[in-house]
Amino acid sequence: MIFIYREFIKKHIHELTPNDLEEFAKKKNIQFTNDELIIIYQFIQYRYQDLLDENIKVFEEINGKVNPTLYKQLLHLYIEYKQKYL
Repeated sequence: MIFIYREFIKKHIHELTPNDLEEFAKKKNIQFTNDELIIIYQFIQYRYQDLLDENIKVFEEINGKVNPTLYKQLLHLYIEYKQKYL
C-alpha cells in the first residue's frame, strides 16, 4: 500500500497549487504569510522526492526562511504523515 501512496504523489505532485496548500493549511489550523506560502510550495515541488525518501534533513533548507512556529508545525505534520503513509 505504501508503494501506491508514493506513486500517486509522484504522479500528481505537479498538479499541486498554492491554493491547495492554503486550503490544507486552513484545515490544519496552520497560518503563514504569502512569502512563506511561496517558500513552502517551491520546497515541496523541488524536494518532494527527498521527502518521499524520508530525508528529513531537507527541512533545514527552509529553517530560517519561515517563522519558527511554522517550521515546527511543518516538521510535525511531515512526521505524522510519514508514519501514516510512507
